[in-house]
Amino acid sequence: GQCQSLLSADGSSPRSLPRVVNHPAHQFPDGCQTRRQSSGHPPSDETADQPTKFIDGEVSYWSLIRGNKNFRLYLVSYLVTHTGEWFTYVASLTAIEQIQASKGIVSRTSISVLVCLRLLPNVLLTSVGGVIADSHDRRVVMLVLDCVGACVALLFIFAYWLKSINAIYFVNVLQMIVASIYEPNRSSIVTQLVKDEEGLKKANIINGLAWSSMTAVGSCIGGFAAARFGIPICFCIDSLTYIMSASLVWLISGEYKVSKTATEEEVESSSFSLLKQFTTMTRDGVCYLASNCWGVFALFKFCSALVFGAADVLNVSFAERGNGADLDGSSERLGLIFASVGLGCFVAPLIFDHFTRMENPESLERSCLASYMLMAIGCFGMSVVTSFTEIYWCTAIRAGGSSVLWIYSSLLLQKFCSQEMLGRVLSVDYALATLAESISAFGGGFLQDDFGMSAEQVSFLMGVVATTAFVLWTIYLLVVRI
Repeated sequence: GQCQSLLSADGSSPRSLPRVVNHPAHQFPDGCQTRRQSSGHPPSDETADQPTKFIDGEVSYWSLIRGNKNFRLYLVSYLVTHTGEWFTYVASLTAIEQIQASKGIVSRTSISVLVCLRLLPNVLLTSVGGVIADSHDRRVVMLVLDCVGACVALLFIFAYWLKSINAIYFVNVLQMIVASIYEPNRSSIVTQLVKDEEGLKKANIINGLAWSSMTAVGSCIGGFAAARFGIPICFCIDSLTYIMSASLVWLISGEYKVSKTATEEEVESSSFSLLKQFTTMTRDGVCYLASNCWGVFALFKFCSALVFGAADVLNVSFAERGNGADLDGSSERLGLIFASVGLGCFVAPLIFDHFTRMENPESLERSCLASYMLMAIGCFGMSVVTSFTEIYWCTAIRAGGSSVLWIYSSLLLQKFCSQEMLGRVLSVDYALATLAESISAFGGGFLQDDFGMSAEQVSFLMGVVATTAFVLWTIYLLVVRI
């Protein structure tokens, strides 16, 4: 009943919500896509950077970056922040390994716990970030959270000084609480920075390339920095990157608030509360997603995360090969494995870009299907590796598939969702993905510690999951939906 009576964020009737009709042919009601671009309160012409004009829908990566100053600042901000996060992540993994080695302990479950704890806030609090993104200025929220993140990053130094794994866990949770609220704001502001649909596609691919580049660079340098200069240096660098990001976000011009938080009457009313607003907006977002045929696309990332979630745990296992109880060089190898992740995530989206168009959603869906096959190939390859070189290549293939799926599933949601609901829709999408990732990550460590499975055997199991997801989605897209 709540879904039937759902009101849109601007108070309009249920009929005004953009619904999908005749979905197999991808025919949508007039205004569905343009409403996403025109609703809310986008940056005004006086304050925001003028959007780049593209001729006949042709968009190049360089023209988008060169012609849109605000997006350029946003992109550099994302680059430096993500680099710092990888420094902290690799340093945390290395610190746990060192603390356990000093006590004569080897446990994959402890690594799984770290991965799960980093994901748990995303499951529980991303919806909060989605509500904030739809009710406050997204740029201001990002600026504040960057400042908070800089302070939290310094707490890692104290946790490492205590030589306490639990303290490292705790600070990681704090950092990811900030990140879980930050992510919906970061994802949804892109649709305001870039208005053209093909430009939006390029912007998402650029974001994916930025993530992959910094995964390769940040993780690799972070691994060597942890080994050569010490773990505390990595934490200091992370704090500095947050400060740099905040400075860049501050330079972005314009207002990025899509709706009022509340009317003056609601603020003055004693019955109005932030909790009530959060509950109502979250419920409306879930109902909106469930009431549209394209809402099932929110499960694309969920299925893929069941595959790649265990990857980080397996990466640690593979990185420790060859030295027995001696961990010398493991942080460098771990950094190189993560660099292979970045390489795959960088190359694959560029290849798939030539075969997709925003005006043809079926091309985006086919890319998502193909990505499952890439993940399956990479995982099956990891199950039979005999050298580190093979580990690097199979990791790159698996990561390339997960990157393509992440980008194009996000594009499908951004294409069909209204601007007023986008923050909440993306938060649900992200929360489902992180829930699946945490399940997979914990399972990866649990299967190795309690069932005695090798990293190769767990990789084979991941390949089976990827193949199953490919078959089920193929049946849905080609049979059930028709």
